[in-house]
Amino acid sequence: MSTKLEEVFGMKPASEDVPHPMAEESGLDISAMQKTLDTADKIDMALPAITDLHTLDADMDAYAEKAMTAFTDLMDLGYNVPDKNASDIFDVAGKMMANAITAKTAKLDKKLKMIELQMRKRKLDLEEKKTNYQIAKMSADPIEDSIDGTAEEFDRNSIIQEVLSKVGTKTTDNDK
Repeated sequence: MSTKLEEVFGMKPASEDVPHPMAEESGLDISAMQKTLDTADKIDMALPAITDLHTLDADMDAYAEKAMTAFTDLMDLGYNVPDKNASDIFDVAGKMMANAITAKTAKLDKKLKMIELQMRKRKLDLEEKKTNYQIAKMSADPIEDSIDGTAEEFDRNSIIQEVLSKVGTKTTDNDK
């Protein structure tokens, strides 16, 4: 706080070596939190960027389409061959259907994992913002009161009223 404001409001000078009271009350280890966030950032930078995610979707769709086409062709063929050979063809057709389902399932699983990772990243980002906010809140210098040395908050209107009362001028609510 500037010395001019201290003189105007009759406050004692602020000492710089007073520990912040909120840091002791919260019980949070800010330095450990910051180290953890720094480590997470280093790990994030060290991981290689994942590329070609969209090509995997296209490949799985193409594979599923080919398997479904083969299934349809084999089913048609199975109906047009003698019964003793049809069972083998229908068995292979069933495997082609299973392959198509597996390809579609793998594609959906990949999308669900990506969504889960995005949600985890979002959660970590929110926790980082919360931690940064707490760090900023704790590092703010408190305003010391002239009576007992405890911090006290003022709003703009109360400060103006106090200054005007010391000067001798009174205001009303209509003057605002």
